[in-house]
Amino acid sequence: MAIIRPAVTVAAKLIAPGVGSTALPNLHPTKTSAVTRSDATSLLTRRPDVSAMLAPAATNAPELPLLDVNFCGECLPLDQTDVVDRWKHVFTLFRSHSSDLGSLRQRAEAFFPIIDPILEEYEIPDDFRYIPLAESALRPKAVSRAGAAGYWQLMPATARALGLKVSSKTDERFNVQKATVAACRYLRKLYDQLGSWSLVAAAYNAGPGYMKNQLKRTDHRDYYRMSLPRETRYYLYRVLLYKEVLSRPDDYSSYLSPETQTAYHPFNRFILERAS
Repeated sequence: MAIIRPAVTVAAKLIAPGVGSTALPNLHPTKTSAVTRSDATSLLTRRPDVSAMLAPAATNAPELPLLDVNFCGECLPLDQTDVVDRWKHVFTLFRSHSSDLGSLRQRAEAFFPIIDPILEEYEIPDDFRYIPLAESALRPKAVSRAGAAGYWQLMPATARALGLKVSSKTDERFNVQKATVAACRYLRKLYDQLGSWSLVAAAYNAGPGYMKNQLKRTDHRDYYRMSLPRETRYYLYRVLLYKEVLSRPDDYSSYLSPETQTAYHPFNRFILERAS
């Protein structure tokens, strides 16, 4: 999904060129970031006595294994503290939903055999198969409040610019093969302009125009060190999370499994329910 954002506020504009234009369309306007601080955490910050009660549970929490991770051959730089913090953050958020991993894996097993040959045809790396998981959780009828739809969350104007039919009677954004072809054409053009697959993923979220402007302001082309909107800053981490938990779940099973219960947990759960 390509998103237009100003530096501070979230914009909801979409400017898609007509079919045949050399400019790249934006896929859909921005969504509110999914990476937020929970109300329960805020409450615990204000109430030290509750934090103290929760301390025993936190002590027993397993550590996230920091394994070698890469996106299209570009390594996740886990030698950088802020990168490690973001990686742990997306895993912490996903951990509470890890019970859904089985159904997500079933959807992926049906979805990947359809899109993988299309990715190969357009010479898009395999890791982009995880973009639709971050976009739509592989819900075939997913529609955002902004109007983006389908596995790849394409906006209507963008979909039309990429050759898809979108009308009240026909919406090819929900056709997995046709929508994947359109997304691959878009990704291929992005790579021809940006020359880095991590930057392509970021541009899919923030929009190519935003990424080009950022590149003009920096002396490097490193996604992990760029100043980006919050959602884009975490976007590639979310994609990589899906890659990791689906491609080697056993390596993360100890972290994603439910915590061992202690005598403190029933009371802690009551506090968190009241706080949420």
